[in-house]
Amino acid sequence: MEAYKTIETAVNNHVVTLWLARPEVHNALDNIMILELSTFFKAIEDDSEISLIVIRGRGKSFCSGADLNWMKRAFSLTAPENLQESKALSDLFNLIYTSRKIVIAVVHGNVFGGGNGIVAACDLAYCTDTTKFSLSETRIGMAAVSITPYMLKKVRPADLKALIFSARSFNGQEAVNYGLLNQSFSSPEDMELYLNSMISTILANGKLALIESKRLINRLTDQAISEEMLQIPDLLARIRVSPEAQEGFSAFLEKRNPRW
Repeated sequence: MEAYKTIETAVNNHVVTLWLARPEVHNALDNIMILELSTFFKAIEDDSEISLIVIRGRGKSFCSGADLNWMKRAFSLTAPENLQESKALSDLFNLIYTSRKIVIAVVHGNVFGGGNGIVAACDLAYCTDTTKFSLSETRIGMAAVSITPYMLKKVRPADLKALIFSARSFNGQEAVNYGLLNQSFSSPEDMELYLNSMISTILANGKLALIESKRLINRLTDQAISEEMLQIPDLLARIRVSPEAQEGFSAFLEKRNPRW
């Protein structure tokens, strides 16, 4: 497999384990990681030997959302550059969601902001009870734009509004109750046992049957919002450079309350 800077991969039988590998920043998403993740999913799509992808995070957290220093850099980008970066994030979630492979998220630690988008775009997702989730964008003057279409496929609109409007934290059991995850476990050991059992069960099934089943379920649950989906990168690009977002980023980095 190709050498990457921000992700790592390991192949075992017909399974690829994909590690988010920026542990020093809790695997925060930046433009390089987004590009490398997209490159991986494009490259793996036609590999007939791989049936399943497991996404995990190195270090203390699965993914703490967007790298704020990278996001702050958006203020100095031109409008076309900003739009291109916003589109790259939306495209990544779509690559995960539409992949011919079965994609499983195995998460721990913090899962904030865009990290929830990765989880929501996956087919299955597991965590430990102590995992901490938050749709934290509004706290820094941003909106959960790119992740919303995928969150809505799993979380009821009323619950999603409450989570986005409050930006409150919730644990693994709550995430299961909301529908974001399939199951939460009291210990990492229990989670690994269940994961290995599930992988073995999936691999025992017909490849084409799995592909077509996923495709059918996705098609039947997709909302008729194709035009709205096309507008998401533009909306994200505009919000990223808004005065409110600039103040939110600055306040977070300076460890003070935002002035709004």
